[in-house]
Amino acid sequence: MADTEKANKVALAGEQLFQFAIDRGDMNAILDALPLEVPEKRVALEYEIQLLRIISVGWAIAFFLADSDLKTPLGQHFWDKVRAFSTTLSTSASLTVGSDIDYFDILKRRLDTYVGALDAAGKVPEPAMAIGPAFAGFCGDPDDACAMLAGSKMFSHTIDAVREYLGETANQQV
Repeated sequence: MADTEKANKVALAGEQLFQFAIDRGDMNAILDALPLEVPEKRVALEYEIQLLRIISVGWAIAFFLADSDLKTPLGQHFWDKVRAFSTTLSTSASLTVGSDIDYFDILKRRLDTYVGALDAAGKVPEPAMAIGPAFAGFCGDPDDACAMLAGSKMFSHTIDAVREYLGETANQQV
């Protein structure tokens, strides 16, 4: 495959994975299935589940392509798209609330916490078991079973979807 063709395929894959990361359809399906009595709780879950979704896609790219020469260019393209998206969100949010908000920095801090949760969990049979409680903590209550379930489901769903999207390349890493 020529370098230009490979670069075009990486750019297309990066764009498609980015679009998947910001799609809200299945996020809303997960949230709609939860018994939420307090509207404020839904707002926190919606905010955090979007962050988790983006982080999970980026994590999955790095994990499934760990030994592939596609890892760096695809990861770079994906995170460049996320950074541009974050800049737009940060600007809009900052104008709305009247103070500076750095959405990309928030994503980086969340990623660090989720990676820390995975590291602390050791060799759990299912990584989502470590992600769920960390997600619930970001939502305001680390013991909230509904939030744990939402975070675990979003992480698992996202990881499985990225694995399927990456196809044979991802399956060679498992």
